[in-house]
Amino acid sequence: MTRARSGYGSGLIENWKRFFGRGLFQAKVDFFALLLAQAETTLRGIEALETWLCTGAYERCQLVRDLEHQADQQKLTLQKKLVDSFVTPLDREDLYDLSVRLDEVINAAKNAVREVEALNYCPRDEILAEMARTLKEGARCLHNSFANLSGNLDEASAQADLARKSENRFEKVYRQGMRELFELNDFKTVMRTVEVYRCMNNAAHRIDVVAEKLHHVIIKIR
Repeated sequence: MTRARSGYGSGLIENWKRFFGRGLFQAKVDFFALLLAQAETTLRGIEALETWLCTGAYERCQLVRDLEHQADQQKLTLQKKLVDSFVTPLDREDLYDLSVRLDEVINAAKNAVREVEALNYCPRDEILAEMARTLKEGARCLHNSFANLSGNLDEASAQADLARKSENRFEKVYRQGMRELFELNDFKTVMRTVEVYRCMNNAAHRIDVVAEKLHHVIIKIR
């Protein structure tokens, strides 16, 4: 009986050691910095997409792919830190959602690259260039919002607002492009361009989704 109790007590002590070692005595993880790093990678990916579509610089096309892979690794790192951390500055679900939804932005940029290449679409299109510039503007606002999330919630909220407004501007460019497109008589050009425009539109929508989630998080932590 004494041995059983002794074994139980020893096991309990070991459990508490693991508990405290995992949580209270570990260095705290800066999740805000992890999100900001992922937002910076996303912005660089959108910038590379914009440069490629506006200038035809092919190395930028490959850079989008490379940065998408880097953003994936950053997302996985954050998720692992969530599992290993006892204390987080925001709800775990919110941190997870912000990272996953941010990842969808650069995924959409990579999909746009794939579509342009698969359809052999010539990216010398002023409407497409304007779409890309608007995406870059939205991604930069997201980055600025994440940069202020831990210290200046008013600015973080304002930048999230600007990101959402960039999506509205994108919609205007998109509708204008579609109107002009369907005035053409070249069926193949119309179909190729529609698919590329839709991929770009999806990227704009993903930016809006991240901005909306940022607003949700900001309201919770005020």
